[in-house]
Amino acid sequence: MNYYSGMTVSSGLLLGRDAARWGARFYLRHFWLVCGVSTIPTVQRFAAVRWGDDLPSWAAIGGEALTGVSRVVLFYLVLRLAFGRDPVLAGLRAGEIWRRLGEGIDRRPADFVLQFVLLGAAFVVLDVLPGLAVGHWVAAGSRELVMSILVAAKNPTVIAFTFVWMAGVARLLVLREAATAPPPVTR
Repeated sequence: MNYYSGMTVSSGLLLGRDAARWGARFYLRHFWLVCGVSTIPTVQRFAAVRWGDDLPSWAAIGGEALTGVSRVVLFYLVLRLAFGRDPVLAGLRAGEIWRRLGEGIDRRPADFVLQFVLLGAAFVVLDVLPGLAVGHWVAAGSRELVMSILVAAKNPTVIAFTFVWMAGVARLLVLREAATAPPPVTR
């Protein structure tokens, strides 16, 4: 983790790599939790793509709302586990974590922005290209089913891992600030 010595493309890539490595360990350690919470959007996305036009409007709207809520719950749980169980961060209050995250971003703005470039590249590779491949190589009669499966599979994998990875970026930025900042004043 020597990427904090200066802002370069290399340091941003190292931040992304370290966050992804931490994220992979986190994802595997909490696999059942991540996949369990991701089941709701998985089923909803499959149904929406497969039978979208045939679904009643209440089911489509309710499914979208439930998917949104379950994603918020997943992100909340990831953050709680990422920050609440780390020995350095567990004793910090939310305000202190936010302050240190802000300082970490202020000190490394290019590295922080590069994470979103990496996220965009991942989106192209893991969302756009597979969709184009299905459209190009899958027979028209099977396309809807294959797209349903593809979209459903992304929820417990790509989307969930994106949440974990971004939490890992935040965690690393906060840890950097925790390592250089004086201990918080307790009253």
